[in-house]
Amino acid sequence: MKVKKLPIYEFKCEKCKIVFEVLQKFSDPDPLCGCGSEVKKMISLNSFRLKGDGWFKDGYSRRKENG
Repeated sequence: MKVKKLPIYEFKCEKCKIVFEVLQKFSDPDPLCGCGSEVKKMISLNSFRLKGDGWFKDGYSRRKENG
């Protein structure tokens, strides 16, 4: 059984200002609010962070200039 991993999108209703999350594909249409109004997709913070020594070793960080 293959498990699909879908992103969670956060939406805000323009009419009643309720904020809610929906698990859906990027190509899915935006849902409607429970009140029947259209919603706007919000930009949310994520938990992805680039940390660790590998990012420095591989050249993905800023290097200090000598001089």
